[in-house]
Order: sequence, then structure tokens, then C-alpha cells
Amino acid sequence: QEPAPPDSEAARTLLSKALRIHAQRGELPVLAAKLKKTMLLMDSAFNETNFGFAQFRNWLEDNGDLLQLYTKDFQVYVAPNGFTLPGNQDGLQPLTPAAYVEPEGVSDPSLASLDYGQGRLPLRVYYKQILNRLKMTGIDFSTRRDVLRDIYRELSARPGERTTDELLEELCNRYEVQGIIRSKTLLRQIWQMGFRQRAFDYHGEVASVHVPVWLAKDIDSEATFVQRAEAGFVYAVINAGLEIDREELSAILINDREHTEYVDALLEDLMARGLVIEADGRYSLPGSNTIPFIDEPALEPVIYDIQNAQPPENMPRTPDRARALAKTAMLQRSQDFAASARSYLYACRVQWDAVEAAEPTATLEDLRWYMASYASVKAGELSQIHRDYAHSRPYYLAFFYLVQEDDPLWGRMRGLINPMLSYYWVNAWRELGMTAGNPSLNGTTPAEIAVRAATHDDQELARLWFSMTTNLAAVNPGLIRRVANQIRLNRNEGPQYAQVADELEQMLME
Repeated sequence: QEPAPPDSEAARTLLSKALRIHAQRGELPVLAAKLKKTMLLMDSAFNETNFGFAQFRNWLEDNGDLLQLYTKDFQVYVAPNGFTLPGNQDGLQPLTPAAYVEPEGVSDPSLASLDYGQGRLPLRVYYKQILNRLKMTGIDFSTRRDVLRDIYRELSARPGERTTDELLEELCNRYEVQGIIRSKTLLRQIWQMGFRQRAFDYHGEVASVHVPVWLAKDIDSEATFVQRAEAGFVYAVINAGLEIDREELSAILINDREHTEYVDALLEDLMARGLVIEADGRYSLPGSNTIPFIDEPALEPVIYDIQNAQPPENMPRTPDRARALAKTAMLQRSQDFAASARSYLYACRVQWDAVEAAEPTATLEDLRWYMASYASVKAGELSQIHRDYAHSRPYYLAFFYLVQEDDPLWGRMRGLINPMLSYYWVNAWRELGMTAGNPSLNGTTPAEIAVRAATHDDQELARLWFSMTTNLAAVNPGLIRRVANQIRLNRNEGPQYAQVADELEQMLME
């Protein structure tokens, strides 16, 4: 049998402890290489490759909710989230956690993969990266199966009597009484497996942890429910454009490489539901084109730019070159929006061509990553440099279409989500020339900006915000739901908070 997956929460705790040690020494921000050495002194078993990352920096970036990354002289420094950079740190610049790729010529070998060349990782590593982005790395097989079965049994016995939040709270308390430590966060991550595959029914209500929940009508047994939830991982692999290796997938899903018939059953389920198709032994999403989202209206401006981009003719159309271009774009981002946008656009075009040419390591997941990064930078260039707020909006919306909460890109890009949403809404003030009184982007949450815009005395501003937010709800309803829930948490601030939350939820129902 395969060993149980490593505990990602334990690794995150180890990271936090190591940062506290360097804080006590007055060594913040600390060089990434030095931080890793401290972590290895505390736990010699730590290895970022266990979580699907070939490089330590990429693992740090994926845990961006715990830390802030800085760059200086092509080296990365780390500090805890919320850290205020002292005035004597000349040359240190915040590193936006968008599309970081390891620079060449790393001085410390502990920061680079010793086993694989860049772009030549085995499928198992790519699979683990997807598992990590789905927040499933630290959940062992038996725990996952136990919780899925318990969820099924509870919903079968008492359908529609509880909300998701209430059900998970009950399970968490039950496990605690039994002496089993399973956090509500862990239970929610397992719940998300079923949610992503539409295993639940909300009887016409907008899906939320705060509304009653039933099993989906086509879930007729415990085995069907478990299979439906676990099919999500295979779907994510196909969505990334990766090949299907049944033995590797079986090892990851059920800790047994030999039971490949289970992977076949998951593939058959996905095909039966019309989520994937098979041709000549290769699986893909439905659609006649190699790029399944080529006709998506929300991505129209980005796809138009990609198709009309003209990189130098002698530029290799390989995943390695796309990765190098994205690295250049990331470094340019804080200095030159236009140059960064151009580099990201070339990365998109090169990766696009590599996917269409069926290059072995060219994945749709990386293409979507580059596209989201390009959309974010292009939106910044148009709004912050050219003050062309109206034309920046489609790029903001393309970014939010790509970065959904139940998608692996959410974990990769989560450091950008709140800033992008804040800029998107604050641009309403700027577009109308209302420079006085617009919300500060420092210390003002998207929820607070939404309340201020929706209840503003200037009706033109309120109408523009409403129109922009309606468009956002159409491409990313989950994000609007999150904001509405955050506003409700602040309802004691005044009656207008509940009013705006209701308004947002009404958008989702139309």
C-alpha cells in the first residue's frame, strides 16, 4: 500500500512556527533558503515535493494566506501575513503571488527540485499539485471515505432538515466526543468534493452553507455518492489537459495502484454525465476544439488578444518557454504593467500553441493560469495607467471567471482575489471622476466597499456599482455569495449592511 498523504496542516503550522522564531530574532523578512533550513531543523521530514510542488517557493506562494513574499536581487524573502516592512529595507519589494516561477541559477540547491528537470515532472507530481490545489493533500484515504459516508447517511436520514454549516458542525462535535480530531475546515474540504460534482440539491435556493441541503436526485446509494465526490479529482486532471495514468490515479485516490477499474468507473460516470468525452484513448472536456473554453463569452477579450498576439517567429512554442515568459512577466509586474502584460500575453500564446500541438507537458491548467495572470495585469494597465476604466472591466471579469472558489486556480491566485475585487469596485468612483471620498484600498475590505457604493448618496455611482456587480455575479456567483456572507457578519454596523447583503443575494437569484 501507498503511505498516507502528508499532513499539509502540520506543514503550515511548521511554517508559522519557523517564522515566529525568525521574528524573535529580528530577522524578518527572512531569506526563503534560510527559512527552509529552519523548518528542516525543526522537522527533517518536511519536503515540499510531498505536497506536489517541485520548488519551495511555489509551496510558499500556495500558502500565501500565512505570509507575505518580498523580492530583492532576484531572491525571495518571507514574512508573516500582516507584517509591516521597516523603512530601512532598501530594495525589498512585495512579490505579488500571481504566477511565480523559480528563477534559473538558484544559489541554494534546497530551493530547487533535485529529482526532475523543469517541465519534465512525472504525471504523479502534476496529479499531486492538483490534489493540493483542491485542498485534499492532507486528508488520508480512510478519513475521506469515513466523512463522505457520514455525510451521505445524515442527508439520507434527515434530508433538508439542516444547512451545510449545521450538518458539518454536528459531525465535528460527534467526532470530538468519539475522540477523533477532525476540524470543521477539514470536513468542509471533504464536503467540497461532493459540491463540485453537484452531489447536493438546494431546492431552488442559491447554493450556500446557510440554506437547507438535500442529496441530488440521482444519488441513489452510498457508493454512488462516494464515487460522485471522488470523480471530481479525475475531472480536475482532465480539465488540466493531463493524460490519464490509471495506476497513478488509483494510487492517489485509493492507495492501491492495482485497482484501476475504480478509475475506469469514475471516467464512465463523468462521460455518462456529459462532463468529459473520450477520443482515441484521450479524455477531454466536451467541445470540438482543443481549447474547450475558446467560445466562452467572458473570456472573449483575452482570447482575442491571444489569437492576435505575434511573438517572434523563432520563439519556441514549448511549455518551458511559456513558463520562462511568465517568470519574466512576474518580475516586471511591480515595475511596468505594459511590459508585464506583453510577456504574459506571449506566455499565453506560446502555451496555447503548445496545447494545440499536444506537447507532452502542455496543460490547459497552466494556460488558464497564464490567462488569469494576463487578465489581472491588463486590467491594471488599462485602469491604473491609462485610466480607461470602462475597457478594463472585461479583463477584470475574465479574471474572475477563471478564478472560481471550486477551481484549482483559486489556491494559486488567492492573494490577488481581494485586491482585484477592491480595485474593480473602487474604479466606479474613479470612472465618475469622484476622487474625493472614494474608499482607501489599504485596510478597506471588498465587503465594506460594496456597502459604501450601494448606499452612496450619489445615485449615478450606486447605479454603476449595481451594473458592474450584476455582471460580476454572472461570471462568478460564488464570489458575490462570499461578499454577502462577509457583509452579514458586520450587520451590527448598521441596517444598511443587511440591506446590501439582501441586494447581492437577489442578484444571484435573477
